Amino acid sequence: MITPLTKLKPNAKVAVVGGGVSGLCFTYFLSKLRPDVQVTLFESQKRTGGWIYSCATKDESGKPIMVEKGPRTLRGVSDGTVVIMDTLRDLGKEGVVQSIEKGCTADKKFLLDPSDKLVQVPDSISTTLKFLFSPLGKGLIPGMLGEWFRKQSPHPGQDESVESVLNRRFGNDYISKNMISALLRGIYGDDVALLSAKRTFKKIYYNELKHGSNTQAMFDNMRKKSKNKKSTDPNQDLTGCLNDYVKAFGKDKSKLLDLSSTLKKYPMLGLVGGLETFPKIVRNALNEFSNVEIVTNEPVTQVVKSSSNAKTIGLKVQSGDKYEGFDHLRLTITPSKIAKLLPKDEDSLSKLLNEIQSNTMLLVNYYLPNRDVLDADQQGFGYLVPKSNKNPGKLLGVIFDSVIERNFKPLFNKDSQKSEVPKEYTKLTAMIGGDMLNERGVPVVPSKEVTISAVKDALNHHLGISNKDLEAGHWEFTIADRCLPRFHVGYDAWQDKAEKSFQDAYGQTVSLGGMGFSRSPGVPDVIVDGFNDALQLSQ
Repeated sequence: MITPLTKLKPNAKVAVVGGGVSGLCFTYFLSKLRPDVQVTLFESQKRTGGWIYSCATKDESGKPIMVEKGPRTLRGVSDGTVVIMDTLRDLGKEGVVQSIEKGCTADKKFLLDPSDKLVQVPDSISTTLKFLFSPLGKGLIPGMLGEWFRKQSPHPGQDESVESVLNRRFGNDYISKNMISALLRGIYGDDVALLSAKRTFKKIYYNELKHGSNTQAMFDNMRKKSKNKKSTDPNQDLTGCLNDYVKAFGKDKSKLLDLSSTLKKYPMLGLVGGLETFPKIVRNALNEFSNVEIVTNEPVTQVVKSSSNAKTIGLKVQSGDKYEGFDHLRLTITPSKIAKLLPKDEDSLSKLLNEIQSNTMLLVNYYLPNRDVLDADQQGFGYLVPKSNKNPGKLLGVIFDSVIERNFKPLFNKDSQKSEVPKEYTKLTAMIGGDMLNERGVPVVPSKEVTISAVKDALNHHLGISNKDLEAGHWEFTIADRCLPRFHVGYDAWQDKAEKSFQDAYGQTVSLGGMGFSRSPGVPDVIVDGFNDALQLSQ
């Protein structure tokens, strides 16, 4: 949270609403830091793990397969990823970690140009030249060459859309509607014209604010990096929350430094059995904690202020049961879902939370056994669809899961860990919708049949997969209903207002986590926020 939290009293009772990775990890960190605190976690579904869902199913012949219906990989450079990997190591499960090496086939990424052809994102001189001469490279060179000389925002420090800041800095709209629109669709499922630059594209926003331009920021950062190499200050080694993490859990700093340095070598990490392996491992660990209770398949329906003790809070659940006497409540669900739980006398706070809408994503998984139908020049991580593409199927992008899985290598225990992956098969995940489904702010979801038909057309047209192979495959359809908060212009100011309004209404009794209140919706980010807030509550 932006606003600070205060230490819990001895033997406090804490409720956590939301059993996704944010709620699970907050519970894990708090229960370890404060074994005296009793934590009850409430999850509306039968399973925990939230939007991270590695679904075990069967293909058309009845053979078991796993398809990812949410996030599937992690970036090695993030502090949150270091915390995830160290947690797995603490729990004796580091053997599940897999890595993608720099420069390997699965590290290649593509964008779809306006004529529906795949163009590789540059990773060499030859691919850079090809990209620059493609329709997606239009305006890139003059935009970058002139960036240093262009005027700053007339309102420094005021939030604006990603599209606005990019068009001003680069002097054209090609970069925003081509490369960056595709990137941010892949992350946020939203439009660069609506997304907050301050929230979702911080680097370019703060480069202009602090350095005047991105070019100047590059030179300033090079000088700073050179200076830091000569520094002997040990605190320069660990970044972000990692120094606090070392102190809080009595970690060996050198081992964490080694882990951090190792992870930075890999552009992507994954887990045997899918990314849901991580929340499953955390859940299993929590099942063994005497100070933790997990209540599943029981939606919370209302937050109840205590009439006898203003410093405690209660919850009502769908079955009619009441849970009372909590000294602290952690809410990790989306803002609009939180609004539905508040008492009627908190109408103004509910209206504030309902200002934030959420995007709905549709996921379509395709699996074809015994054949790899992707051409040699298509082998890679997948492709994203820019705003400049007409895109009748409202496609955000396609992930080439089978390519990723074949290129995974064990990161630890390299000799003993072998993940059996068939040599010949095709597994793809199409992401559809996001802001493109919205009509007057409300998502309009097409049927399963219509969506899968649109994906088949896209895969045939973009990748050349034959109708015969498409019809022979196994298909899965998932609606991730209102899964991603819309980080509109002014989101940071809204978050600050929302957190302060909660503290005005509930004091230190309530804290907010999850995607709506973290620094970004990435899995590592919500975990770092959970650790930071658990630490504040514990000391």
